[in-house]
Amino acid sequence: MIDLEPDFWGYVRSLGDPHQVAAQVTGANPKDCGSQENSAAGLTRCLISMARTYAPNSTVGMHLSCWDWQSNTQGCAKDYANLGAQNADFLVGDVSDRDAGGYAQPAHGGYDDFWTDQKAAAMLGFCKTRAESVGKPVVLWQIPVGNMKQNNTLNHYKDDKVDWFFGDMDQVANAHVAGLLFGAGQQEQTSIETDGGNLIGKTVAHHNSGGTALK
Repeated sequence: MIDLEPDFWGYVRSLGDPHQVAAQVTGANPKDCGSQENSAAGLTRCLISMARTYAPNSTVGMHLSCWDWQSNTQGCAKDYANLGAQNADFLVGDVSDRDAGGYAQPAHGGYDDFWTDQKAAAMLGFCKTRAESVGKPVVLWQIPVGNMKQNNTLNHYKDDKVDWFFGDMDQVANAHVAGLLFGAGQQEQTSIETDGGNLIGKTVAHHNSGGTALK
């Protein structure tokens, strides 16, 4: 799986219509992309085309850097259609790059990033809308590994997202989410080596139960 640069597309969106954002495409790679336009939209198509040529056994995804997703889902959909996300194999959504217990520390911002059913429903609703807009599944990445048995010390921060996802896989599937990628976004966070076996245990149990059908 290739996730095309997570943050870059958000910066492109801030500059306007991707077809009007200048980029050196044909000059940078005339062999593979000589027919593409010199714009961010052309760059996207060039990268996807190169993945098809040079890594034919891979899948390639467009990262949804829609930092305004809660208020502008339709604007995000329009921008990604212009970028050519429909040519990718999947879309990639963010959950959080830190454990909620880490973010709750005054030194790390002191704010509440724990999930509620309402927060989860909003995120999954966005994923479903975006998946259906281009006919591609969504993969969620960088899901924090912490759990509520941790003690909010170095590499042992609390979070509730692992347990929520494994407890609500039907909702995940209904949102056309085809994959969950767990991993700390920063070295101080809880990891698979420090979470007390929670992620591995839940993964094995989910597999042994027969899993959840994709939708």
